[in-house]
Amino acid sequence: MTYRQHSAAPGRSDWQLASEACEVRRLARYAADPQADLNRRMKDTFTADEARRADAYLAAGALDTARLAEIEARLDDTSDDMKWLAEQLRTSWAQLDQLRDRIDDAGSLMARDYVARTIGYVPWSRATASE
Repeated sequence: MTYRQHSAAPGRSDWQLASEACEVRRLARYAADPQADLNRRMKDTFTADEARRADAYLAAGALDTARLAEIEARLDDTSDDMKWLAEQLRTSWAQLDQLRDRIDDAGSLMARDYVARTIGYVPWSRATASE
């Protein structure tokens, strides 16, 4: 089976595609063969380019703390400005992660899609990416 030849909804943003891809992944996990169901659902829902864009958007949202640790290890001999910048990035990532947790845990207490879209976060994408 191949991907759709034409988009079901042309003009969707990468955020919209990633949101739909996360929903497809959540639904597929209830099937008898989750991986086969996921492959079928993705190919029924997206064109190959849309699936690539959704995956790239979700991958870009992952915080690469191991890479940051490597960079920090190399900063021993550099200026204090670079060390400060790396520390600020680590702090920002921690705060962004906390905000993402609050969005995921908000339930019906807030219009979470508006808040998530504002920071470019796809709700529950961290949970579906690890499966």
